[in-house]
Amino acid sequence: MLSVQNEILKVIQAEFPIDLQPYAALANQLGSSDEEVITQIKHLKAEGIIRRIGAIFNAAHLGYVSTLIAAQIPTDKINDFVADVNTLPGVSHNYGRQHEFNIWFTLTMESMEKINQTVAHLRTKYHLDKIYNLPALKLYKIKVNFTPGRQLDAPPDFDENNESEQPPLEITSSTPPDDLSARQIDLIRQLQQDLPVIREPFHQIANTINENPNTVLTQIKDWKKKGLIRRFGASVKHQRMGFTANGMVVFDIEPERLDTIGSLLARYRQVSHCYHRPSAPDWPYNLFAMTHCRSERQLQKLVQEMVRQTNPRQYDILLTTTEHKKTNVKYFTE
Repeated sequence: MLSVQNEILKVIQAEFPIDLQPYAALANQLGSSDEEVITQIKHLKAEGIIRRIGAIFNAAHLGYVSTLIAAQIPTDKINDFVADVNTLPGVSHNYGRQHEFNIWFTLTMESMEKINQTVAHLRTKYHLDKIYNLPALKLYKIKVNFTPGRQLDAPPDFDENNESEQPPLEITSSTPPDDLSARQIDLIRQLQQDLPVIREPFHQIANTINENPNTVLTQIKDWKKKGLIRRFGASVKHQRMGFTANGMVVFDIEPERLDTIGSLLARYRQVSHCYHRPSAPDWPYNLFAMTHCRSERQLQKLVQEMVRQTNPRQYDILLTTTEHKKTNVKYFTE
């Protein structure tokens, strides 16, 4: 049974079938039955391993702006600050990290102006000296796929061919959003929910918005092709899959080497996200690699290998200590 669950997890993190009967399509791919697949996915959800199955959207296509906020919060203010931040609808991820900058959260809003206003409000309310807005300037990798059953202290896993990774992508705040109809926005609202684990989940979504199921599937496939949907698949709780050592590894890299080094770091399978972000006062780092391993020993080995390969001016490891919030961004909630 465990092997069936592992195979399901391998597939649906990367590519959930966009099909009128997706669980039957998945079962056919795995040589199983749809009843077995549905049973196992329900079990994985009940165990908290699968957080959600659904669409991950590209914020810029929807007219939104995303950023990463770093904050140095005094110990006696952490609980109140975290509770306050977590109420913001644009906050999807909020982590405590082992560093002077001890709280890191993502923030997605309708404009950078609103983001800056929110940061200014938090700075004033909590009398903060250090809270920085660090938007992504260039993307080298987003690929979240946690493989079950990997060896506990496996060596650094380097993709020599790099065939699956994307070229560096410049990120600008001036990207025009897609022109979306009211019905398309209704569909987006449905697709950012957790997909029902029933034989024909897209029928249920179509009925909710009074649309034809085949039209819904065609729209999803078109959005994926255009990049409005970045990924349609399962989000998992990686700690429950054994990836308990998670750290944001940050590097200070000469500007002329950023693309070369960013593309190199993206080739490590343990790296799920890799971005060029701006530096800030008391924060010299400009390249961020979110890294996941099964032990701190493995993580330290991996970072040593990264440093050997990249020769940064300086680097640091911000181990994740607390997951204060992790969910998907909710768009068009007004």
